[in-house]
Amino acid sequence: MASYKPKNILITGAAGFIASHVANRLVRNYPEYKIVVLDKLDYCSNTKNLLPSKLSPNFKFVKGDIESADLVNYLLITESIDTIMHFAAQTHVDNSFGNSFEFTKNNIYGTHVLLEACKVTGQIRRFIHVSTDEVYGETDEDAVVGNHEASQLLPTNPYSATKAGAEMLVMAYGRSYGLPVITTRGNNVYGPNQFPEKLIPKFILLAMRGKTLPIHGDGSNVRSYLYCEDVAEAFEVILHKGEVGRVYNIGTKKERRVIDVARDICKLFSMDPETSIEFVENRPFNDQRYFLDDQRLKNLGWSERTVWEDGLKKTIKWYTQNPDWWGDVTGALLPHPRMLMMPGSTHFDSEDGKETSYVSGPNQTRMVVPTPKGGSSPQKQSLKFLIYGRTGWIGGLLGQLCEKQGIAFEYGKGRLEDRSSLNADIQNITPTHVFNAAGVTGRPNVDWCESHKTETIRANVAGTLTLADVCRDHGLLMMNFATGCIFEYDTAHPQGSGIGFKEEDKPNFIGSFYSKTKAVVEELLKEYDNVCTLRVRMPISSDLNNPRNFITKISPITRWMHPS
Repeated sequence: MASYKPKNILITGAAGFIASHVANRLVRNYPEYKIVVLDKLDYCSNTKNLLPSKLSPNFKFVKGDIESADLVNYLLITESIDTIMHFAAQTHVDNSFGNSFEFTKNNIYGTHVLLEACKVTGQIRRFIHVSTDEVYGETDEDAVVGNHEASQLLPTNPYSATKAGAEMLVMAYGRSYGLPVITTRGNNVYGPNQFPEKLIPKFILLAMRGKTLPIHGDGSNVRSYLYCEDVAEAFEVILHKGEVGRVYNIGTKKERRVIDVARDICKLFSMDPETSIEFVENRPFNDQRYFLDDQRLKNLGWSERTVWEDGLKKTIKWYTQNPDWWGDVTGALLPHPRMLMMPGSTHFDSEDGKETSYVSGPNQTRMVVPTPKGGSSPQKQSLKFLIYGRTGWIGGLLGQLCEKQGIAFEYGKGRLEDRSSLNADIQNITPTHVFNAAGVTGRPNVDWCESHKTETIRANVAGTLTLADVCRDHGLLMMNFATGCIFEYDTAHPQGSGIGFKEEDKPNFIGSFYSKTKAVVEELLKEYDNVCTLRVRMPISSDLNNPRNFITKISPITRWMHPS
């Protein structure tokens, strides 16, 4: 693989957290490169982040906004820029709920200005666009393999939606105008210099002040964290070895619940987590989990170096040595800060301490018992469903159906192959029935299963059988959602004849590994008298207002749940 050698690099948002570490690293390691950094010095930027590079002859700082087309064009031409690393963005999810238009301006319009300048000048040899893992939306809690770079983008909040929109512009300019673009999508990053609106520095500064650590919701949300220097190295590798037109996930397989992060910080500060952690209202929507497949980046030679414990200790040491780095950040340490989007401003609209009312989002795994229209009492109060496969299509529809019909339900947190976590779900939720709509269908399609057979077997066969076994141990009925993709037309069932396959027919399609696993698990589930298998014929309309589209296909469940 040929190595790319830039000459003059423009780094946007370089006085911010991640970009400053990248800029300092490139200035230090490549004195032959000219590094021009552009930053409007918003509230979360700080020129002190660039102090290691300030006196270097190959470093130049420019205060300015990427939304200024004149400035961007001027810099590209006068500095002979051949490479852009575009980090500048509004990134805090909480802020996006309160000031989403500013995110559209910064993240989409600002990116568009840069792309248009690249098209006009015609001199850019690399455009590295920095995006986020949040554009994928939630990863299924049962998923054993992370989102691949070709996975569908399903953003769930204004921040991630604007980052996904910017990605679409980058892709379009690559295809329409041949701009040599590369996109990165990264997990959460932590380390020195991070503005304390983000989780880890907020917890550290609060712990330093002897304050309680506020956790949104119940703290079960799962995140993956990378140390800043490891991420800076990842960008160094992508700059020199990344392939034009590619997307690269920057991730780690090591996941942590937010509650565990808080406990780890409490431990390092010798604080009692039972009295030092408080649970506050959740965000309007708070993704349960992000999980990335980072094999493509590893193939370039990058790997995570810093273990969590070491990185956290380094970060705490830095903040204790630099407590006033950001000045007065009292507003940022609120459970739900709302930063006013003003360049250079450090003001917050905390509403004089008034509590902001938040509505728990649909990602909550608590029991939902909606009140039907007309004020009547919820239907079927004796039923309580435990559903697996929340972020999948069928699992999501099941939740919507339960809400419409007033049935109590919760989504499982455990992974199907983890027997202990399934037992914990059942003990905590005490369901009357279990619905399994989880499984691997392919990322982005079933062809993926052909090259990931171990993961497919683990989820579709081993995981499903484990869940069935656990349900039998607890005396629970389990509905397993299967597929009609185990059949293909044959002489007895010609295409267009209207003759369909029956429940007792043997699977006859072996053209895909995915279908094989679904057929195998169906056969094995026959040994369980507590399991009802429902084959779903694709496609099914998601229009819940038309009962023929979905509800009629699960009408036998009523008889299964209430046998006469």
